[in-house]
Amino acid sequence: MTQLADTVTPERSGLLSFLRDELAPRPGRLAAVLRIAACCSFVVAIGMLYQIPLVAYMAYAIFVIGTREMASTLLTGAVAAIAFTIAIGLSLTFYTLDASEPALRLPLMAASTFIAIFLTRTMALGPVAFLAGFVLVLSQTLIDEIRNPEALTHLVLWLWVVVMVPVTVAILVNFAVGEHPARLARRTALRLLGALAGALRSGDAAPLRHAEAEAVELFELRHKAGMLDHTLQGRAAIDTALIETLAELLMLQRLLPADTPVEVLLPLAQACEECGAALCQDGMPPPMPDETLSIDTLGLSPAARPVIVAMADAMARLADGIARRPTAQEPLPTPSAKTLLVPDAFSNPNHARFALKTTIAVMSAYIIYSGLDWPGISTSITTCFFVALGSLGETIHKATLRMTGAVIGGVVGGLSVVYVLPEMADIGQLCLLIAGAAALGGWVSTSSELLSYAGMQAAFAFFLTVLQGYGPGTDLTAPRDRVVGILLGNLLMTLVFSVFWPTSAVDRARASLAATLRTLAQLLSDEAGAKAGSRLAVIRALGEARRFVTLARFELRILPARVWLERTGGLSFEALERVAAASFVVVDQADDPRIAEALQAHDHEVATWLVAAAARVAPGGASSAFVGLPRLGMSAAALPDQTPASLRAAIAARELLQLELENAVAAPT
Repeated sequence: MTQLADTVTPERSGLLSFLRDELAPRPGRLAAVLRIAACCSFVVAIGMLYQIPLVAYMAYAIFVIGTREMASTLLTGAVAAIAFTIAIGLSLTFYTLDASEPALRLPLMAASTFIAIFLTRTMALGPVAFLAGFVLVLSQTLIDEIRNPEALTHLVLWLWVVVMVPVTVAILVNFAVGEHPARLARRTALRLLGALAGALRSGDAAPLRHAEAEAVELFELRHKAGMLDHTLQGRAAIDTALIETLAELLMLQRLLPADTPVEVLLPLAQACEECGAALCQDGMPPPMPDETLSIDTLGLSPAARPVIVAMADAMARLADGIARRPTAQEPLPTPSAKTLLVPDAFSNPNHARFALKTTIAVMSAYIIYSGLDWPGISTSITTCFFVALGSLGETIHKATLRMTGAVIGGVVGGLSVVYVLPEMADIGQLCLLIAGAAALGGWVSTSSELLSYAGMQAAFAFFLTVLQGYGPGTDLTAPRDRVVGILLGNLLMTLVFSVFWPTSAVDRARASLAATLRTLAQLLSDEAGAKAGSRLAVIRALGEARRFVTLARFELRILPARVWLERTGGLSFEALERVAAASFVVVDQADDPRIAEALQAHDHEVATWLVAAAARVAPGGASSAFVGLPRLGMSAAALPDQTPASLRAAIAARELLQLELENAVAAPT
C-alpha cells in the first residue's frame, strides 16, 4: 500500500504519463486555444498600429485574463481593471513623495508589498489587492530607469491602456464566440455520464481516473453560470444535489467487485444513458426499466450487494432530480452577512508571516539588481510576487514551472529573432507568428494547475523576446537578462520560504485528510443537515489532499527530514477514497426498523472513531497507530435465507465499510 510519505517520492516513470494526461485533447480545449491565439494576435496588431508601449505585456494579459468561459473572463477582467486603476492612482501619488528620495521609496515599497500580500490572504477582494500591490511596487522601480518625471508619468498612465485593451478584446471575443459556463457545465456532465455508462458496460474504470475532480469543477462552473443567468439561481439547490449525486456515482463505481454480473450492471448503464439524454433535452426523462431501481440482489456477493443498492438509489435520485429540474424554482436563500476580512485576519500569525516572507524576497531582489546596476533582471520582482503561495511545495512547484516555461519560451523566441523575424515583411506575418506561439502556450496553459503555469510563462518569455519594439527585434540580451531575473527570483523565494517559518505541503495534505475524516464522521452520525453537501465536501477534501502531496515532491530535499518521518497511520489515498465510497454506501441503505437502533449505534461508534483518527492525521497529531476500530456484532452471511434483501444489504454495507477501514489503517508491509 502506498503511504503518504512514499507518495511524495518522485517517480520519473510517471512524468510521461502525467504529460500525456495533461496535454491530451478534451472537449472545448481547441476552441479555447483558438480564442487565445486570436486575441493575442489582435492585441499585438493594435499595439503595433498605435505604438502602445509594452506590447508583450498586452499579449500576455490575454493568458492572465483567461478565455475558457465567459464568466471567468468577465470577472478577471473587472478585477484587473479595478486593481490597475487603484495602482496607477497610488503610483502617481507616491511619485510626488519619493521620486527624488530613495530613502523614502524603499520603505514605501516594502510597506506596499507587505500590505498587498497580507490583504491577498485576508480580504474578500484579495485578487484586487494583489494586482494593485504588484503594479504599485513595479511602477516604483521604474524611477531607476526613467529619470524624467514627465516621461515616467506618461508611461505609468499608458499602463492603464496596456491592461484595458486586452481586457476589452478578451471580453468581446468571449461574449461573441466564447463558451457560456452553463453550456460547458452541461457538456461536462454529459461526458461524465457517458464515461460512467461506458465503464459500467465494459468494466474498465480507467476513463474515470480524474472524473471526481471534474465533478468538483462542474460545481464551480454551475456557480459561474448563475452569475450570468439569473434564471438559474432558483435551480441552484437542485443542480448542486445533481452534481453531488453524479460525483457519488463516480465514487461508488470504484467499489464494484470485478466479478459483478454484467446483467446487473447493464441496467445501471442504461439508466445512466437515459439520464444523459434527458439532461440534454432538459425535459422529463423516459421511464427507467424497473430492474434498474429494484434490482434482485439475492444472487450477488456480500461485497457487491450494498454497492449495487447504493448505485440504484443514487441513480433514482439523479433521474428524479433531472425530471424536476425544468420546473424547479426554489426560493433564493437569504444572503449571509459578509465581512471585509476573514475572521482570523489578525489572530492567525501565518498571514503576517507569509506577507513578511514575500516582502523580504521582493526587497532582496530589488536591492540586488539595483546594487549590480542590472535593471534587465527586474523580472526577479515579478517572479517573487507570482510564485508566492501558501506552502513551500506550492512555491517551488510554481517556481519550477516558471523557470521551465521561461527557458523554453526564451529559446524559441531567440531562434525566432535569429531565423524568422528577418524574413518577415509586414505586421500580418508577425501576427501569424504570435498566433502560433500563443496557440502552443495556450494548449499547455489549458491544462490543470499542475502544468498550466508553464504554458503561460513560455508564452510570456516568447513575447518579451520577439516584441522588443515596433519593428523586428535583434537583441538577444533582453531575453537572457529576463531569464536570469526569473532564476534569481526563484532562488530568493526558495531560500526565504525554506528558512523563515517553513510550511510544508505535507502538513496541508494532512489537514485535508483530517477534514475528509471529520466530514465522513458527520455523514455517518446522521446529524441534522449532515448529508446535504457532505459527499461533495469529502470528494473536494480528497482532491485537495492529493494535490498537496503532489506538490510536496518539490520540497523533498529542502525541508527537514522530520516532515517525511511523520506517519499517517498507514492511510493512503486509494484506501481513503474507498473508505469514503463505502461510507456513501452505508448512508444510502434503507432503514430497517428491526435493527435500526443497533445499526445507528454502530455508525455512531464509527463516526467517533473517525473523529479521533482525524485528530491523529492532522498536523501535530499523535504519532501512535490507529486502535480500537469498532466491530459490527452481526454478519450478513449468518442471516437466514428468508431475510429481506434490504436488511441483508444494510448489514453488508457496514461490513464493507469495516473491511475498507481495516485495509486503510493496516500496518505497511
